Amino acid sequence: MILRRTAKKIRVKPSGKTRLAVFFLLFLLPAVAAAQANSPAPDVAVNPPEAETQAETQAEAQARAYYHYTLGHMYEEMAQLFRRSDYMRLAIEEYREALKYDPNSATLVVELADAYRRSGRVQEAVREARQILEKDPDSLAAHRLLGHVYYQTLGELQPDRAGMRTLGLAIEEYEHVTRLAPGDTEAWLTLARLRRMNNDIEGAEAALKRLLEIEPQSEAALAGLALLYSDQGDYEEAIALLEGAAQDSSSSKLLASLAYAYEQAEDYENAIQTYRHALRRDQENLEIRRRLAETLLEAERLEEALAEYRALAEAQPDDAQIYMRISAIYRHQRRYEEARAALEQAKRLAPDSLEIGFQESFLYEVQGDFEGAIEVLSEMVARMTRVSGDYNEAEARSRGIVLERLGTLHRQVENFDGAIEIFELLLPLGEEQAQRGTLQLAETLRQARRLEEAAATARQGVARFPEEPGLKLQLANLVSDLGDLEQAVQIVESVLEESESDRQAYLSLTQIYEGHKRFPEAEEALAQAEQLSGSDREREQVHFLRGALYERQREYERAEEEFRRVLEMNPESAVTLNYLGYMLADNNTKLEESVELVERALEIEPYNGAYLDSLGWAYFRLEQYGKAEEYLLRAVSRLSRDPTIHDHLGDLYYATDRLRLALEAWERAYQEWQRVPETEFDHEAFARLEEKLHDLKVRLARETQKATSPP
Repeated sequence: MILRRTAKKIRVKPSGKTRLAVFFLLFLLPAVAAAQANSPAPDVAVNPPEAETQAETQAEAQARAYYHYTLGHMYEEMAQLFRRSDYMRLAIEEYREALKYDPNSATLVVELADAYRRSGRVQEAVREARQILEKDPDSLAAHRLLGHVYYQTLGELQPDRAGMRTLGLAIEEYEHVTRLAPGDTEAWLTLARLRRMNNDIEGAEAALKRLLEIEPQSEAALAGLALLYSDQGDYEEAIALLEGAAQDSSSSKLLASLAYAYEQAEDYENAIQTYRHALRRDQENLEIRRRLAETLLEAERLEEALAEYRALAEAQPDDAQIYMRISAIYRHQRRYEEARAALEQAKRLAPDSLEIGFQESFLYEVQGDFEGAIEVLSEMVARMTRVSGDYNEAEARSRGIVLERLGTLHRQVENFDGAIEIFELLLPLGEEQAQRGTLQLAETLRQARRLEEAAATARQGVARFPEEPGLKLQLANLVSDLGDLEQAVQIVESVLEESESDRQAYLSLTQIYEGHKRFPEAEEALAQAEQLSGSDREREQVHFLRGALYERQREYERAEEEFRRVLEMNPESAVTLNYLGYMLADNNTKLEESVELVERALEIEPYNGAYLDSLGWAYFRLEQYGKAEEYLLRAVSRLSRDPTIHDHLGDLYYATDRLRLALEAWERAYQEWQRVPETEFDHEAFARLEEKLHDLKVRLARETQKATSPP
């Protein structure tokens, strides 16, 4: 009766295992108890009594071990069913009893360790194992127990000192296990994982190679070794390893690992083909289908990616992540209503998801509704704010991500004071968030033309985080903007003294020299950065910067050649499309192509103020003044402090005989040029502006005098 009331109260529909546990409790447990009462009580020692050991055969010992293991497993099932800790205690006792008869069983050790851990008795497990090791330092069972407990505990720890200490202990125990049981493939695999977690790449590689000596076709070892090579950027080695293994195997797992190696090497075509091959071998494997969808998305094959995500949504209709990916694809395709519908489905499934809030803000942004994007993120910040101001590590990280995005949006709409207020909230959230907050504060002050404050903020950041190269490079660029080339170069060189292979430092040096028109030094620094560029995207950046260097030196043909090389590598490089298009328009050449190039850039970033200005200027050169005015006005609404845009507007108004508006636009351009850093100041453009202003004022004065003079 008691059992029936309990089962009814917790309203559990028993599974097959659960029904077995209930059957065991009602009918077998009395018989087991009777059998135990009639059998001699086991000795408390770790090993069976010597007399029994001599009398019993190995088969009998195995039978007793299995008997107690079965009891332990049944008690665990009952503990989960009835939520009673006493059953878990009995399970632990039975597992310990089973180990007396089979002390070297890895399965029993794992079961006991898991039972201890689930019971919250980790220290007892550790203490018992240590007592065994005091008597027998080479007890394989004790080392296995300790290793497993430490390994399982790692998943519950943050990557702090305690976590690193536990990681070291786990590694030490599995090294003992592999020494005592050199043929234990699972132990070698676990040791490799632990060493990789500890950034011991050579040790992890050695463990995996030892495993392959024992089991040459081990899929786990092959996949692990390939992943290790990929993590180090040695994609060719990873691919070669897996291609050879995959030829002799029908394993979908090996094929998926090979596809991942292709993906990491940015060989998307082979990655996609291999994922599809793996999926044909294992059509129900949703993880492979998910990786295929992700790779198609990375390769910008949106329709194919969409088809795979729809298939995933049918198989896993409660997975919010899938609907977020579908929404992102629709957003890129400008199918905004469908993007909104998919995002609403994701929100119903995961209403508190951080990523969904981000996706919603992106959706508002691409439609030009910046206030809507800001509102979404502001609501997220409000929900994440604690009155006490205290946040754990995970909360601080999440809050920091949202704050940084929100501050960036405020900066995009030129609400610099609002952005500064938001970024300052990052500073008390921990070291990582404080670093990013300082970087963003200095950048915001720079864009607000408050260079002295920006440099002071960067100096404070360098003083607080002296090991952070990003802050030093930012300070170098700000010092350069203030006109001190020598000090700026010294700061960058101090970064290079610590790391000669810091590619970003050479890129900063390139831009610093370019700003001071020291073009040979800029080209030399860029050449150093090129040598350190390992991916197509990095090489693409080098070609773009080299094109900009040539353009600044009026070597337009060479600049165009570099920009077109970038577009061969990446036809969707919006910044390159815009730069080339603007350069052609500014030189009054290839104007139809200029319009096409900038229009393509605006398809990718439709609200970029610089791109809008470029298109307006190209239309002005074509004397299509209506379109020119439309785009220039949109540009100035996005970048109100850019002197070039005001200058272009002045030219447009002058060409259409709206002289007072031209005067206002050119005077605003003149004011904005006064605020531009020396490294961005265009002396020739400013001289032309002064000349235009002078001539226009003279003309207006004459016309005014003529209009007011008596006949």
